[in-house]
Amino acid sequence: MTESSAKTLTLVSKGEYADAPYPVHGTDLHVAQRIRPRLWVRTVAGPSIGFGHLRRSLALARLLEGSLEPIFLLDSSDIGSQLQVAAQGWSFESFKLSRLWSRLSPPHGILIDTRETEGLALLLEKASERCIPIISIHDLGLNPLPSDIVIDGSISPSTEGFLRNDAAFFTGTSYLVLEPVYGLLHQRHKRIADRIGSVVVNMGGGDSGGCFVKVLEGLRLWGRELEVAGIPGFAFWGQKALAEIDWRPLRFRWAAPDESVAKLIFRADLAVTAGGLSAFEALCTGTPLMALAADEFQKKTTSTLAKADACIDLGRMDNFKPVQLPEVVSSMDEDRKRRERLSRRGRQIVDGRGAQRVTRVIRQTVYEHAGLVPQGVEL
Repeated sequence: MTESSAKTLTLVSKGEYADAPYPVHGTDLHVAQRIRPRLWVRTVAGPSIGFGHLRRSLALARLLEGSLEPIFLLDSSDIGSQLQVAAQGWSFESFKLSRLWSRLSPPHGILIDTRETEGLALLLEKASERCIPIISIHDLGLNPLPSDIVIDGSISPSTEGFLRNDAAFFTGTSYLVLEPVYGLLHQRHKRIADRIGSVVVNMGGGDSGGCFVKVLEGLRLWGRELEVAGIPGFAFWGQKALAEIDWRPLRFRWAAPDESVAKLIFRADLAVTAGGLSAFEALCTGTPLMALAADEFQKKTTSTLAKADACIDLGRMDNFKPVQLPEVVSSMDEDRKRRERLSRRGRQIVDGRGAQRVTRVIRQTVYEHAGLVPQGVEL
């Protein structure tokens, strides 16, 4: 699929998404207003597995809402995801396959973004019987599924283990799904300060309390006054208690609920993040990055980024010690050219337009199945 040269129209109007460009042909917009094909979205989130899958699904749903009807399939116990989906105005159904197909009209496509495999085999079987296309999103080739469309936006994508020879693959960081605001920030000039005066710490959306404490202790050991903003994530693990600790000489605060995380990362002089989506968000904004890996999969990401001279790899969270941080931060502080190089390389790897590219792939696939466009005719 090629990039559309059509005029860009804004199909969304809430918050930071209001400025997000979305290429649509004029005739396609009229079709979308007349009929919105249904897209089932299967995803899972939680403190142990993180919230990256849900965040990607929400970003795509927001871009697709003008032309498709997203219906989320969520576990009955996944209250956090249910609340977030409902808060953004979308409907969801309990992921109970025994009643799913009888309760809902068949979809025109199914989007799967989760590592949780329970129930997927039967979902795929039923979809295959009805010739419903499957679009699956993966990290590092994990949890390969027999899909029609495979999307892997990681820095080290893999096509091994996928069982369909006719599957179409869209891989690499060009297809990394971030909220569209990151694409807008990518286009703005990033100023690299002479010295480090502000740090943003983002350990992901899950239970990251232990790692947060280590990073703050390490920054405090450096002994310099710093403005430090923490991204609290979605799980509750003691953020309030952490904020009540005297971290001087650091001036630590949590990002406010109504504060733009993307803009906070963009304005910081340095980002310390986990090795998931939060790392790529920092890369896209051009903020020099130091990353900690939560598991072996994130370690593959941080190692690859470090080899590309796009981040400083701090190793695994469980092995990290606060005393390691002062020397690394001091070296970064004294070497502005190195921070400029990290900023430049990060932006070369991630441009923040992956969500729009993936949206185009999904729309094309679903529209073809719904009969809204002929097979092979690109939107």
